[in-house]
Amino acid sequence: MKPQVTIELPPHLHDYLYHEFGTPRGEEAITVTAANDLGKLIQSMITVSDRPPKQAIKEHPVTLALPVQEWNHFIFQENFIYIPEWKQRMLREYIEASYRIRIREYFIAGYEKGYKQDRIIRAFLYAYNIKNNAINYDAVKKYDYRNRQRMVKEVDRDIQLSLFP
Repeated sequence: MKPQVTIELPPHLHDYLYHEFGTPRGEEAITVTAANDLGKLIQSMITVSDRPPKQAIKEHPVTLALPVQEWNHFIFQENFIYIPEWKQRMLREYIEASYRIRIREYFIAGYEKGYKQDRIIRAFLYAYNIKNNAINYDAVKKYDYRNRQRMVKEVDRDIQLSLFP
């Protein structure tokens, strides 16, 4: 059995991690690999203790199965592992940022191919197996809106600089 840690993540990020690591949806733990940048970050957040850590019960827990490698084999075998709350917060922020970048990339590719926003949102929710409900649909739509507003401001700034150097 692989060593496991449990962290707190919003449900849409659970779905995102299942997709990113290619873990089938029915598995009890998401198998983390070092071949993925998220996997490297998760592994770097592991803390070792000689006694079981006290952690609060989570509202949205997700279990991550860590790879056993030659350099960490004895560490995992002889110690308790966990991710402290302050590192979980950093990890949540990084995963959320990665998720938003993926949405932005998805929309850029979709718009370049001429698809409408609604079709792109539905395709993204389907591809990442994120529950298609009003909350998730609207959240993805807001990400796109904010990204497009940011691009409009950049174009405006670029034009202003070329007109008035």
